[in-house]
Amino acid sequence: MSENLIIKDFRTLKVWQKANSLEQEIGELVKGFPSHEQYRLTDQLIRASRSIGANIAEGNTQLFVKRELFHPNSALGSAGECRNHLLTAYQNDYINREQYDALDEKLIEIIKMLFGYIKVLKSNSDNESDAATNW
Repeated sequence: MSENLIIKDFRTLKVWQKANSLEQEIGELVKGFPSHEQYRLTDQLIRASRSIGANIAEGNTQLFVKRELFHPNSALGSAGECRNHLLTAYQNDYINREQYDALDEKLIEIIKMLFGYIKVLKSNSDNESDAATNW
């Protein structure tokens, strides 16, 4: 079996690449948040944004597609959480409207890609094949 083993690389997934880019952007953004938010909104926003890519990576590394399906769904939840925290940042004037809109648009794109990724994984779950590498 080890001779035919294919190691999937989550870094090739477009949805992971977008999530990783968003994570880096949010990491820079929160540097401008007030210090009293360090262990509140700043921490929550960083954790939520990191969780998106981490769940994609963890799922993609699973051996069986049925196990892999759990993780992009968790990534969806983290993307929703991230959208909520960005709205809070905007409502508290930590970011401006342009920053909020741009990041929210990126999150919506990631969410749409995750839905597509999940759809492909579901279609492959019966035969445990891997045709989802183009995501």
